[in-house]
Amino acid sequence: MVCPRCNTPIEEDTVFCGNCGNQVAPLNARGSTVVDTTERLPDRKQSNGQDRSFAPQSLPTEIATSQPWPYAPPPIKADQGNVSSLPPRQDQGNFSPPPLTSATPYPSRPSRGFNIRQAMFIALIIVLLIIGITAGTLALLRINANNSVKKPPATAAPVVASTSGLVSFNDSQNGGHTDALKIIINGLKLPPAGSQYDAWLVNEATEQTLPLGTLTAEGQAFTLNFSGNGTNLLGAGDMIKITQEQGNVSLPTGTVVLTGKFPPLAFIHIRHLLFSFPSTPGKIGLLVGTRETARLLNAEALLLKNAANNGNQAATRCAAQGIVNLAEGRQGAHMQALPGFCSTWNITAVGDGFGLLGNNGYVALAQAHASLAATQPDSTPNIKLHAGHVEICMQNVRGWVTTIDQDAVALLNNPGDMGKVQEIVTLADHALNGVAINGNEIVEPIPGSGGAITGYVHGQLMAALPLASQ
Repeated sequence: MVCPRCNTPIEEDTVFCGNCGNQVAPLNARGSTVVDTTERLPDRKQSNGQDRSFAPQSLPTEIATSQPWPYAPPPIKADQGNVSSLPPRQDQGNFSPPPLTSATPYPSRPSRGFNIRQAMFIALIIVLLIIGITAGTLALLRINANNSVKKPPATAAPVVASTSGLVSFNDSQNGGHTDALKIIINGLKLPPAGSQYDAWLVNEATEQTLPLGTLTAEGQAFTLNFSGNGTNLLGAGDMIKITQEQGNVSLPTGTVVLTGKFPPLAFIHIRHLLFSFPSTPGKIGLLVGTRETARLLNAEALLLKNAANNGNQAATRCAAQGIVNLAEGRQGAHMQALPGFCSTWNITAVGDGFGLLGNNGYVALAQAHASLAATQPDSTPNIKLHAGHVEICMQNVRGWVTTIDQDAVALLNNPGDMGKVQEIVTLADHALNGVAINGNEIVEPIPGSGGAITGYVHGQLMAALPLASQ
């Protein structure tokens, strides 16, 4: 056997030529191998006893990139002439055969560690998706279950388009001033079983709520009558609420069905008329003061009549002076304190000293604040209508009381003038109660008819509050 490159004779089991180093036989080693697509060779044994057999299958020609297998060439025989001797066998860990130009890369396999991490990541994503889908499904089922159990909202059925309500204010039988109210609601359906409609008076400024009670079905309407036992309701709140409640509640917690709120600007002057005015004695309302002073005036006129009929001129003068004081007030030109002996005939009324007449008396101020309520930007047609009625009544009272005052001053000088006495009695009754002038026996808020009581009632009508659905 000779080397195909340098033609130097070599032994048959030689792998590399000892002369030129050319590879004359394939290697079979772990790690780096040089293989070609030649026919499978039989197993061979080197002289040193190591197994040099090739793998049983043919592989593409390749130089692998793993660690090379150590190579030890066989010894050279003495009869090989000029073939130089090879170094003794030793480990050649760094040896790598020269690459073949015709080598084809063998496809590399992905790392097993990378595949495990990727599989774990994908599994984690799948688990999270399953958890999310499960949670969402359970939440949806829970919502659907709650919706199937919940009752329909309280306001789903009761309020219809034709529902309307009105709150009217009046005095209770206990002598209070605007301390009672009546609520009438039409078009409101019956509440669900176990529920009822409750009414509340709310003060938005102080956040106080006054329970008014439960509405009662009466035919096609719901009604409620409330008495505040002396508490002026216009001073207690500025809004009415109707709510649908279950059981006994002390504050509104249910669905609001109807509400009514006083127009804030006009309501200031309505309160001046019926609740409180800053300059009056006891800060009473202007129409309240007008009516109460007119009552005292009418009672004093009856005492005057009784004294004059008895021919008691001293008592007549006492009654006449009392009438002047009530009409003019403390600032009046003819105001005089009553002599002590007047009490002998129960003539003691002096009023609160504010007076009916004068620019700063009850009548003029009541007329002015009725007009102010009617001319506010938020004034309603109802307020304007009844404010006009109040003004007419106050004008009537002013005229009657002015004549009464003049007659009473005249009686101080001539207590025996029975004509003056009778006129005072008649006009004092008109000033308080008014007079029916149309033959229908009805006192109306028209010129020459309505008095202090009629004006007071129409002041309360100014405060009538409509209720509307939310």
